[in-house]
Amino acid sequence: MGASAKKKKEKKKDFQKPKLKVGKAKPQAANATSTSFKAKAIVLNQQINADAPSQNAQFLHHVSLLSSRVDSQRKESLAYLASTLGGGVRTKSLPMPTEALLEKAMPLILDSSSGVRTELNKMLQALSPTDIGDHITKMLPFIRAAMTHLSQDIRKTALDVLSWLLNKAGQDLVSSPGGWSKTLECCSTLLNWKNLAPNDTWSASKTNFRSDTKAIARAMQVAEQLLSVGLLAPSIEDKENQHDPGAYLPLWDHGHHQIPTKASAYGYLSLFGKPVDDDSRMLEDREERLLVFNDRFRIGFAKGIGGAKKEGGDIGRIAGQLSKTLELASKED
Repeated sequence: MGASAKKKKEKKKDFQKPKLKVGKAKPQAANATSTSFKAKAIVLNQQINADAPSQNAQFLHHVSLLSSRVDSQRKESLAYLASTLGGGVRTKSLPMPTEALLEKAMPLILDSSSGVRTELNKMLQALSPTDIGDHITKMLPFIRAAMTHLSQDIRKTALDVLSWLLNKAGQDLVSSPGGWSKTLECCSTLLNWKNLAPNDTWSASKTNFRSDTKAIARAMQVAEQLLSVGLLAPSIEDKENQHDPGAYLPLWDHGHHQIPTKASAYGYLSLFGKPVDDDSRMLEDREERLLVFNDRFRIGFAKGIGGAKKEGGDIGRIAGQLSKTLELASKED
């Protein structure tokens, strides 16, 4: 084959269409770019919104959701409020007063969902003692209603909240209107010590907790805590924290001449509003609280403590603490 025939054959190849076999992929071009590689990318699930609600708006939104019919929604809203209050945010900087927040939150102590009540307890613990001292009168009716509720779990939650309140603002609680008499009555009703006569005997099976000895011991522990705060004199540490009268002016009862540190300092006089009954009186003096206890609750508590000592275990141990508290209160009188 000559050179001219070979050149003609090679030129002819450029214009011939290749025959493809069935199932065979089409050959790639020489200048083809491979797209099989993968590159890392940042994916934003939620784009930044310049019109996002502020922290105050979110706080108010979650407060409004406390009345939601969905249990999970109430629980999540309480968790948000607890995290916000526990994050060092001052209550003065909140978009609503503490009183309004407690009015929305405290009814949830009667909620049927245990998760909601747990988050409520966490939210209350995030509040400082100075925030709740003036609002105890708003909280106690819900706590007492929960203490006498038919549900045993709700009664347990009420005991936890009452114990926390006694630790943080015990003197404000026992000095508030009805804080001493009505709370003591709830404790005695819970333990079935209210209507015990001198000849009656008490046993753990007669309480509303039936055979739950831990719940009975917890109720007795909170009752002992209430009696300690209301009947015993201030401890040495509390006295050391008080101001020395001689450091200022040579006056007797120097504390009575200072500016009151709590709201409605003269509310116990009942100068305005409806006249209060014996159960709703403010008992700011330890002697007055002891007189009310001796007159209305001493017999029932004595019989209940005597029967509890015979039970043994945690119930008997706490009964011994209750007995010592009452003995100290009688000696200090």
